Amino acid sequence: MAGETDPSSFSSLQKCITKHLNLKWHVDFNSHVIKGSVALTIESLEQKLSSLVLDTKDLTIHRVITNGQEAKFSLGAKHAFKGSALDITLPFEMERGQQAVVEIFYEACPEASALQWLNPEQTAGKQHPYLFSQCQAIHCRSMIPCQDTPSVKSTYYAQVSAPKELVALMSAQRDGEELDPQDKSRKIFRFRQTVPMPSYLIAVVVGALEWRQIGPRSRVWS
Repeated sequence: MAGETDPSSFSSLQKCITKHLNLKWHVDFNSHVIKGSVALTIESLEQKLSSLVLDTKDLTIHRVITNGQEAKFSLGAKHAFKGSALDITLPFEMERGQQAVVEIFYEACPEASALQWLNPEQTAGKQHPYLFSQCQAIHCRSMIPCQDTPSVKSTYYAQVSAPKELVALMSAQRDGEELDPQDKSRKIFRFRQTVPMPSYLIAVVVGALEWRQIGPRSRVWS
């Protein structure tokens, strides 16, 4: 249950629970970083909730907004494998059962433990770079500030901006794509996951991918 303690997590499991994530990512192959924002819909598990803690690892946090209001935040000292606690002070108090949206603007580092960046020469086609993630067991915190524990399960929606000659996929249903209005050399790929899942099952891949149909409702990407 979400109220239990996880020795591998800094997050406020007994104070609040994440119900949904809304991700907006820009995949930068030149600098080997993912940057953008995540909006977490949290639900208070206690009366007068005024702060919360999330898991991070090697993330640069630029700004935190809660229900449209600026929120104060600080990063704790770095732990060998748990990363750093992101302590957020809410600009208001929440009652038990009340929900709020905490939006965090951030940037991952090139050495993010969840992400593997391949140069074109490391791929079969030798033409394009490739990115894939592996969040299990506690690496999601290196690409998303979150409650990085299997005891918390949430749905998510994602918008991923990537070079238009590549394809982005996630552990979710595809929800359309379009040219990035900010940069016509890029596409925005959208994804929707309606089944609540733990953070370690969030996955992303970007590359020169193709698919083949292998059944009436199955296809393989590679």
